[in-house]
Amino acid sequence: MRVFFVFNIFLWVVLFLAWLPYTALMGLADPVSTDVRFILSVTAALLILQGFVRHRRARSRKQLLT
Repeated sequence: MRVFFVFNIFLWVVLFLAWLPYTALMGLADPVSTDVRFILSVTAALLILQGFVRHRRARSRKQLLT
């Protein structure tokens, strides 16, 4: 599961780094730029949520072991 998490973050960073120069050339109002910005935002929110869930699960596991 950790491999998929790292791979997902890697793909997000690659998409973000490819989106920056495209947005600089085409502008923020471009339809593709708007779609990519939406995808990046939703994915970032889901990755943050997944991080909180994993942290909470690990913390509760530690409490069960002690």
